[in-house]
Amino acid sequence: MLTRIMSAIVGIVLLGLIINIGGWVFFISICLLNIFAIYELHNAFKKNDIHIASHLNSCFTIILLYYASFYHKFNFIWVPFSMVILIVLECLYSIINNNRNRIIDVIYTVFSFIYTSFLFMYFILVRNLPNGINFAWWIFVTTWACDTGAFFIGIFFGKKLLVPHISPKKTVEGSLGGALFSVVVCVIFARFLLPEVGIVHATILGVLIGFVSQIGDLSASLIKRYCRIKDFSNIIPGHGGILDRLDSALFSFPIAYIYIVMIILKGGLP
Repeated sequence: MLTRIMSAIVGIVLLGLIINIGGWVFFISICLLNIFAIYELHNAFKKNDIHIASHLNSCFTIILLYYASFYHKFNFIWVPFSMVILIVLECLYSIINNNRNRIIDVIYTVFSFIYTSFLFMYFILVRNLPNGINFAWWIFVTTWACDTGAFFIGIFFGKKLLVPHISPKKTVEGSLGGALFSVVVCVIFARFLLPEVGIVHATILGVLIGFVSQIGDLSASLIKRYCRIKDFSNIIPGHGGILDRLDSALFSFPIAYIYIVMIILKGGLP
């Protein structure tokens, strides 16, 4: 437990630095996290004899994240365009490589790009928003509150299992407790650090994050169960891998970004 706490403290400090510095530091940091997550999926799927084109995914990741970082009027047409090019190149690679010519590798390569790069992109998009530093912290803190609430409520009050075939320790009570913690922390954070956000918007976003962050956690658990692994890697002592630590946030950021841009900012981007 001490190792887990110390790792969390170090991680939060480093995260704080890259969020507050922004710019190239934030771009490079997110790229590195994203690429390592791709290789975690590569190693996981390899246990089921599925080989994703991790090098190809990494190249497209850098291009996509660079465009999202430094072109503030981000055009989402580049996302499906990247996926189409990725599919074409992966199919071409599979045809040329006589030893491996399987459509399943192509499918999982595209899935890995969507599950990592497309979702990591929203970290950058949120950071680039007006007052993006506070918005990014708002989403992270609310997501962590959901994880923490679900953990402790589940330990002390959990009785009814939520989805035992995916995650045998998660309970309905823990899930509801996580959602409640998410709403409370989301409202408190907005009250003191985002006064321009009303309590209604903060409550709605807390509910959304409390729901989708748990979906993200369960999705990662489903992949690990499919690949018969406990953690994606052991790069973070006491926590596992990058995807083990960021699985919830990867789902929180897209829904939060959409709500912030469309509802709170009313589409008003610089």
